[in-house]
Amino acid sequence: MRTVHIEAKPDHLLRLARQKDPVSAVAEMIWNALDAEANHVSVDVEVNELNGVESVSITDDGHGMPNASCAGFFGGLGGSWKTTAKLSPQLKRGLHGRSGQGRLRAFALGEQVRWVTIAQAPDGRAERTVISGAVDRPADFDISDPEHVDELSGTRVEASVPADFVGRLVHDDTAPQLTSIFAPFLAANPDVRIAYQGRPLDPSTVWTDMAEYTVRWPDTDGLAEPLLLRVIEWPRNVGRVLALCDASGVVLDEASPGIQAPGYHFTAYLLWDGFVERRGTLHLAEMDETAELLESAREMLRAHFKRRDQERRARLIQEWKSEGVYPYSGEPVLPAQAVERQMFDEVATTISRRLPGAPQSKKTTMRLLREIISHDPSGLYSVLDELFRLPQSEQEELKRILQRTSLSEVIKATGQVSDRLDFLAALKKLVFEPEISQTVKERSELHKILERETWVFGDAYALMVSDQSLDTVLKRHLQELGREPADGSLNPVRREDGRKGIVDLMLGRTHRGSSGREHLVVELKAPRVKIGQAEVAQIKSYAKAVVGDPQFRDARVSWDFWVISTEMDDVVREDAEAPNRPPGCIAEWKDGVRVWARTWSEIIDDCEDRLHFYRERLNHDPATEHAVQYLRRVHGQVAPEAAVN
Repeated sequence: MRTVHIEAKPDHLLRLARQKDPVSAVAEMIWNALDAEANHVSVDVEVNELNGVESVSITDDGHGMPNASCAGFFGGLGGSWKTTAKLSPQLKRGLHGRSGQGRLRAFALGEQVRWVTIAQAPDGRAERTVISGAVDRPADFDISDPEHVDELSGTRVEASVPADFVGRLVHDDTAPQLTSIFAPFLAANPDVRIAYQGRPLDPSTVWTDMAEYTVRWPDTDGLAEPLLLRVIEWPRNVGRVLALCDASGVVLDEASPGIQAPGYHFTAYLLWDGFVERRGTLHLAEMDETAELLESAREMLRAHFKRRDQERRARLIQEWKSEGVYPYSGEPVLPAQAVERQMFDEVATTISRRLPGAPQSKKTTMRLLREIISHDPSGLYSVLDELFRLPQSEQEELKRILQRTSLSEVIKATGQVSDRLDFLAALKKLVFEPEISQTVKERSELHKILERETWVFGDAYALMVSDQSLDTVLKRHLQELGREPADGSLNPVRREDGRKGIVDLMLGRTHRGSSGREHLVVELKAPRVKIGQAEVAQIKSYAKAVVGDPQFRDARVSWDFWVISTEMDDVVREDAEAPNRPPGCIAEWKDGVRVWARTWSEIIDDCEDRLHFYRERLNHDPATEHAVQYLRRVHGQVAPEAAVN
């Protein structure tokens, strides 16, 4: 037997022991076992009839400590061999320990501590060594002489005469805390088993959600190994951290997650072997080039919990619909309805745990919430606080929602509707009032105005081409389908008479839930021009050019061609009112091609029908001055002088 002595004051050594944190002490003993290449680690806490802790033991099947090395392991403070080795000798695991102080942590478990270790001696035989220490003389460790045995290697740490705070090891949250610490390592090393009180630490049985993301960092383009962010959510609070790990999941240091995620208990693990090279300066990670990497990881965390919030809200809303307590039916049709619904959903799901349990009471509360949002959203916070006496975390979340979400959006949506109503009034002046409609220029005035107001043809359409040739129409068509030739070579598109043809407007929209598309080609005529056979022939020639050119063919696309003016002649009117076609359709060809003759009165009526609900709710009836003001403000450069004066 020999005794090794640490040259340090006892009070300093006990501060390093962190005696108030026995859970971290157990974790340190487990990490030591894993650094010794253990595949099985078992933690056992012996309790008495009063559930008081009698002793703690941690047993592993690692390679143990040879007797000749024990003095070096226990006699110094700092300078651990792990600092330079970085990887375990045989399995090449990343090493957790580096400070040479881990054995002092055992004094957080008991006042008397023994290490019983079996390792391979230089002569190849197995030898057992016992190292003993006591809290009343923490600088001294007694090391036994080696004893040859016929046993497998491994180490057992035994702590008796329980320390003051060791009772925390029998709390319900101890196993989950340890699971959160070792989750990434266990996930990366499925052959390793860690048991606590006889039960394996299995992250998959504890976490409520697990997700993995590749983190992009501008300085890592040349790295051989990718950076992985693993986010594990837990059913209870285990302490939020952003753990900095090597690629196998060994936690080397911890940083603050630095995000707000109310209602979630999580641990984030950033896995990268580059941390091994920086392990000596990881405590300075927020101040060196690694800070950019940490911020990238935090941005990904924010995106993760935004997605989780959306999933949680959708799940709750579906439950409410199934219960029959959700105060809305169908889907929102108009922008203001969608904004109101969004605000209701965010607020209701935030306070969901405060809602009454009884269906009728819950339904009444939700109806009240909807009425407040509809009529007085500015007073919502005070009403909710009065009703539910919300805790601080939910108060802050509600304030964030109310500041961020809907009032500005409601105002924006309301302004958009008012503008549209004003524009329809202005459009009536342009196409119906004789002193203006007779002088309106189709290409330089009416066309330029409608180029910025394509919603009149349908809210789902987006402008693709304006005042361009059929060649350009083909190019945009192929771009949308991803079929544009790599060399850009296309055959020219010509009408039957060989002319190029200039399309006023081409709009497009995608069919919801499918890969299909609709293209709408609009030919505008000055209000004084009546749609007759010449105008019909022109729009049909565009349609024929598309139908007859194989470059356009695609089963996923349907084509509509409109010619629009204030009036149409009797023959065209007869075709537009044919009983076997939709109103306005004057021709219907193969491959989903239809030709239409439309009047401005029909189009304006359709728009006013869509905006009827808003007109009544907003009590907005645009007067002439509103229409003039809108034209002057939005289209002043191209609007006819007679319309804005």
